Amino acid sequence: MHTMNRAALNLEKESAYKVIQTKNEFDPSSIGLPLRGGQQAYLAKEIQMSEVNLFVRKASGLVRAWSVFDAFIYATFSINLITLGLFIFSYCWYFEGSLGTAVVVGGAFTIFEVIVYASLISAMPRAGGDYVWQSRILGRSTGFLLSVTGWWFILWLWVPLYGQMLAYEFLTPMAALLGSPSLALWFTTYPWGPLTSMLLVCLIVFIYIAIGMKWYARVQKTCFYMGVVGLAIVFGLLLFNNKETFIAAFNANVPALYGLPAGDYYNDTISAGQAAGTVFGPLGVIALGASMAMVPMMTFFNLWPNWGSTLYGEVRGATDYKRNFWGMAAAIIVTAGLALVFFALIDKTMGWDFYINANGAFWSSVFYGTSVPIPVWPYPVQFASFLTSSRALQTLIVFLVGMWWFGWSGTVFLSSTRVIFAAALDRMLPEWVSKIEPRTKTPVNALLLMVIPSIIISILYAWNIASFQSIVLDATLVIAVTFFGTTLAGIVLPWKQKEIFDGSPIARYIMPAWLSWLVTVLYVAAVGYLIWLTVDLGGQVFAQWADQTALTQAMIALITLLSVGNAALLVYVIVFVGQKVLAGQKLPLITVAGLIFFAFLDWLLLVWFWDPGYLYGIGWQNSTSMVFMIVMYGLAAAIYFGFSAYRKKQGIDVDKVYKEIPVE
Repeated sequence: MHTMNRAALNLEKESAYKVIQTKNEFDPSSIGLPLRGGQQAYLAKEIQMSEVNLFVRKASGLVRAWSVFDAFIYATFSINLITLGLFIFSYCWYFEGSLGTAVVVGGAFTIFEVIVYASLISAMPRAGGDYVWQSRILGRSTGFLLSVTGWWFILWLWVPLYGQMLAYEFLTPMAALLGSPSLALWFTTYPWGPLTSMLLVCLIVFIYIAIGMKWYARVQKTCFYMGVVGLAIVFGLLLFNNKETFIAAFNANVPALYGLPAGDYYNDTISAGQAAGTVFGPLGVIALGASMAMVPMMTFFNLWPNWGSTLYGEVRGATDYKRNFWGMAAAIIVTAGLALVFFALIDKTMGWDFYINANGAFWSSVFYGTSVPIPVWPYPVQFASFLTSSRALQTLIVFLVGMWWFGWSGTVFLSSTRVIFAAALDRMLPEWVSKIEPRTKTPVNALLLMVIPSIIISILYAWNIASFQSIVLDATLVIAVTFFGTTLAGIVLPWKQKEIFDGSPIARYIMPAWLSWLVTVLYVAAVGYLIWLTVDLGGQVFAQWADQTALTQAMIALITLLSVGNAALLVYVIVFVGQKVLAGQKLPLITVAGLIFFAFLDWLLLVWFWDPGYLYGIGWQNSTSMVFMIVMYGLAAAIYFGFSAYRKKQGIDVDKVYKEIPVE
């Protein structure tokens, strides 16, 4: 037995697996190996341990219920112009530069993200996406800590944001249009109004996901078509009317809908925004330098075309790189194009100064208690609907465009459930978490692990317990850290998992030598800039050290340590890739795109974490948010080490689990 040729065993193992799937007991003769009795027993035990004891079961139980077009709609909803887009645009009232430029620059870098993710999907189209790729390429501890925190825990914090957008874009305007201004304002009055919105998110999304992927695809497709019709009507109203008409309609409709006295609300709003300190650049200029400061804000809405990557184990044709690429890239291009058109129409008919000042006046009233003429969030869709005098048509417009929220809402839990499910399949969570509902093929228990904590988070947020309303600001940052890990996995995939890469459809996408050299040199230059930027921003923050609390000083110290580790990682990638290029190797497309997006993500993380001017609100100054983030990573570590020890006691070699790719 000890002299047995393990190469022969490995060669025949795949065919033996197929035999095991159809037989209760393994018969070595069925694969044609002339083995002695001891060898037969060894082989049987080897294969049974690999297939039966490693994963919870031999197949995930999920089904490929989605087409690539379904994935495209999901990607388009994930970088939703109406929900995430309009929401984050409204926050840009204190930035100079051009919103249009920021949208285009952010979208351009996101194309490289799409290349990396489309490539990884084609190489390993598995439910769990980032978790599976990171754990199989970078190591199981890295994959678990980054993906579980970024896709499971931190998504609880998105429920208050989804609830806020539900209130701002649907519940409040619909209540006003239906004749109840007091109810409209109640939905935005803490704690009970926003809590109601958050609980509605949990209920609606639970239903969406519980009915299964096939029905979810039908729901999102219906919402998509209805939303497109509603947006087309909005564009038409803005296109075929002028500013004078809008001003008159605005001043007539705002008091009528929200129970306010008659007045010049248009000019009063501009004055309130100016008093709040609103600044902005003209829409028609590029202003690249000034606009770059807004790019980290834009990623709140356009960093997510890959949001469906965890679902591609349930998408037909997922190994086709070009279809994966265009499904996500088209979402970016379409959304950016629609944003630019919307900006131009707002500028033409509403006035760009009015739009930005309305945003500044509203958020200044929320954060600083300043007076504001309009007591609701400045929703451009409802404002555009004022251009018709028909209350019924106004209601229809808000309802139809509201479908952008309803079609998008499922994204808050759906992608996360597959990461939880994949971790359970790897035996790093209890077996019951991987349970599949037989009729809908939905991991219902994984869904409950999203819904129940989200309800608790919503309560904490509604009453602002432990400053929870500021904690949610790190929701974007933690997910970006997860994407950072996946991008690194994509860069090293061709060498760390050479067999998988060579056998995948993306192996033929090899870049010419000159391009490999060019991108490598540009990456080296980018690393030099990023290290300089770290020192520069860090110096500005340390200049404020003496004025900070002990907790804030601890956060600064932590970010300093992370920055040192980050610099080492950047240099490691230079060495790793540089050795390949110097040896005359041509870099694969996934590596070239990965280097570009890796540098971009690193820049985002640096300006978010250090942020000496407190532009983004998610760095060192927001100590509460930082502490919550640390606790979430600590929770992931506790689960990781706890289940590793537990499985070891059960006699299961968890390290061996992660050397295998889960069967779909």
